[in-house]
Amino acid sequence: MIRKKLIALASAFLMVTGVVAGTTAAYAATGQISMELLKAAFIVGGTGGKGTLTFNGQNYPLSIGGLSAGWQISLSAVNLRGTVRNINSPQDIEGVYSAAGAGLAVAAGAKAAVMVNSKGVTLEVAGVQMGVDASLNLEGLSITLKR
Repeated sequence: MIRKKLIALASAFLMVTGVVAGTTAAYAATGQISMELLKAAFIVGGTGGKGTLTFNGQNYPLSIGGLSAGWQISLSAVNLRGTVRNINSPQDIEGVYSAAGAGLAVAAGAKAAVMVNSKGVTLEVAGVQMGVDASLNLEGLSITLKR
């Protein structure tokens, strides 16, 4: 009898915590992002650029910077566009996004990435990269709202 009550109580607790934990994701919206980045690397690299978040009909300018490390030689420019998922406010876009990647582009090539920050915001981007990029690396991008 006590065992059945404990199981019922545990089940009720899991249902309630599942509803509470799922509330943020269930009501999270989507947005659009565009980024213009420049990358230079030889073993260790740096990335810098700008972007725009479009969320709830408003445009928000972004500053983007990052570091990468691994086997890489790169001097390239990339224009990316894509979708921002699990965002509740423009401030949610801010944070560090990390990704492991491999690429090879000489002159022009396709580039795609899926990155997540600590708030659960996911960027799904794709675009064209111009320049030279040969890499097998870990990369991190820091995105902040321009104020």
